[in-house]
Amino acid sequence: MAQLILIPTAQTVWRAQGRLAGDTDLPLDEYGHRQAVAMAESIAPLRPTVLHCGAERTAKQTATIIGHDLKLKVKSEKELRELDLGLWEGLTLEDLRERFGRVYRQWRADFFSVEPPEGESAADAASRLFAGVDRILRKHQSERIGLVLGQFAYAIVRCQRADGSYDCFWDYVDGEANWQFVEHPRVELLEPRAAPESPEPLE
Repeated sequence: MAQLILIPTAQTVWRAQGRLAGDTDLPLDEYGHRQAVAMAESIAPLRPTVLHCGAERTAKQTATIIGHDLKLKVKSEKELRELDLGLWEGLTLEDLRERFGRVYRQWRADFFSVEPPEGESAADAASRLFAGVDRILRKHQSERIGLVLGQFAYAIVRCQRADGSYDCFWDYVDGEANWQFVEHPRVELLEPRAAPESPEPLE
């Protein structure tokens, strides 16, 4: 069975400022470049054989640095792109908490229960990501696969493929970028815990 190395995208200026980036195309900042190089060095002993990434610039740039150091070609996949956070992109968590306190608290309590305005529901994103990962696993059976994913996409896939629950979802989103080796990826899908509802409109 194929094995996974789940790799979060490295830092951008927005990430350093605590801003929600979603699938906005952003370049890595200087620290992000160093992060990607460091991740490549630490991943190297696992000897991945293929490297796939999301379609947004941050994922492509992180994967390109890692692929260069590990001598791997990078394949960008639309299904692996980061979540579209709609009108929330560019806001800080503090902005969201101050302007839409109830929605923010609900979002933090259950990520699947709120859909960002003009964005993508977490349930739709999860289905898309799982379909992409399943396709890659079928294509690269018995190989060691690196997947470079945006912070929300990384958290969803890690919870589903490694943990079997979403209990640590926000820990992965909020934490320092760190890759995870999954020797026996789970195959069952996790169901969202609540149906999405429309948040308060942005003014």
